[in-house]
Amino acid sequence: MKEQLAALEKAGELPALDRSTDIVGLDTDRNGIRDDIDAYIVALPVSDAMKKATRQVARVQQKALTIDLNDQITLLALSDASMASTACMSQTAEAGLPADQRNKASNDGYAITLKIEAITANTPERADRYMAYMRALHGTTTTYPEGKVCEDE
Repeated sequence: MKEQLAALEKAGELPALDRSTDIVGLDTDRNGIRDDIDAYIVALPVSDAMKKATRQVARVQQKALTIDLNDQITLLALSDASMASTACMSQTAEAGLPADQRNKASNDGYAITLKIEAITANTPERADRYMAYMRALHGTTTTYPEGKVCEDE
């Protein structure tokens, strides 16, 4: 499987993902998104608005790997930010579309969100840390946000 992924990366069908044991990974421009995930977002065949929404999702996912798991207030704030990024993705995907096309567009946006989640936790160390974050949120609740949910970059 590792060889198959490497071949897909080499062919340009997948971004070359950082598979180091470092939880954070390389973020040379310090925008809160790993460089390999930035490259993936740039390569997405979507609008600039969708790329902006995807970056918001990626920043939240990256923060989940480094958050203080004992700080309930910060955990809940990141959970709210995660919901806002999901809502932003949905709103952005559906923007300007007729009602009969919105559901598919929203599903496409959600698929991008899931892909960002997967490639953010692409090593055993990162996956373990992400699962620890999810366990730390166990038993908490959040609401789907309304109003302005997209960040200004």
